[in-house]
Amino acid sequence: MAVIKLTGPRIRAKHCITKRSSSLAKPKSKPTTTFVWRPKDWATKKEVTQNVSILSNRTSTKVLVVKKVLRMRVTADDLSDTRPLEVRILSKLPNSNRVAKVLFYADQDPDPTHGTAVFEHYPLGDLMDWKVAVFDNKNFKSVPESYIWRFFVQMAQALAFIQNEIGPRRDERQGLIHRDLKPKNILVCNNGTTYPSFKMHDFDCAIEHSLEKGQSISRCGTFEWQPPENPRINTPMADIWSLGACVHYLALGTAPVESVAQYTADTIKQGGGQHPAAVAEYSYPRHYYDARVPRKVTPINLSQQEQRARGLAPYNSRNRAPYNHMYSDELNDWMEQTLNYSPKKRPSASRLVYGMSLEARGMLKKLAGQSGLVDMDINYGG
Repeated sequence: MAVIKLTGPRIRAKHCITKRSSSLAKPKSKPTTTFVWRPKDWATKKEVTQNVSILSNRTSTKVLVVKKVLRMRVTADDLSDTRPLEVRILSKLPNSNRVAKVLFYADQDPDPTHGTAVFEHYPLGDLMDWKVAVFDNKNFKSVPESYIWRFFVQMAQALAFIQNEIGPRRDERQGLIHRDLKPKNILVCNNGTTYPSFKMHDFDCAIEHSLEKGQSISRCGTFEWQPPENPRINTPMADIWSLGACVHYLALGTAPVESVAQYTADTIKQGGGQHPAAVAEYSYPRHYYDARVPRKVTPINLSQQEQRARGLAPYNSRNRAPYNHMYSDELNDWMEQTLNYSPKKRPSASRLVYGMSLEARGMLKKLAGQSGLVDMDINYGG
């Protein structure tokens, strides 16, 4: 068994490292410790899926990690590297406070065709779990606008970083396309304040970007979070749409798509009770309908009167509030820019970092005061 020890930040069970700096993107040097994997030191606390489990340290039971068993495979980009794709992709990135990195990886463990990767655990869970627990389960409270601005800026920083638009060693690395950015693939992190931070994770669909790949077709990821041009998703602008879709979700509780159930029923009816032939291009019929359902962007700056006038509300559902919360024109404008139906008209990740972020900081200071600006800089390690 080949063991790879990865240097990274000290594990913390409940908190992320918080930085207070005025720069948008400034490298930071910080002390590191080497995480050494000793299986006997850990006990299974919860099995999330067949291949993902949460482990607790036998000595310090509050210290948790996430263990993922991943299939080893080679790709056309590098026939000599058999590590799981997610481990391989993450190894190309410098450390950053906006991306969940691998703490430890063991090749051919637990068997010759799989590897074991260990990640830091974040108790608040992913963006969807957090929204359900903190807001939806409490009479569908709206997510505060300050939280959404923080999310928007931090994940724009993450995208600009992985796409190689900002960050260290830019001349040594190639831009990455995540291809599966969605609420379940964003972690919520407690930084010790009222205002949470966010990290991008799960790079199992990610690829290195190239102009050739950008013209090709790929049917992977989670289709309802993808842009209208899917299956052409191997582009930075496809990830920008997915970021906007996550903002849409935080504000409205849904992806920017029409009803998948209604679209499926209508399509099958039009086909005389049969699926379209193109369904065969997807692993499951549901994937086809998730991919092809028309995209529908709902403004998030409408008053209750405007929502009624447009026929949007009141909603007659036990699964949401009767009316959408009214957010600022500024937040709506940036969200709609990322959700432009034309990829060429969407802002780049670096434009979001250096343009939107300035407006976001002003809004955050007005909405939340100085405490709302905690951990708003992207930092880098080795």
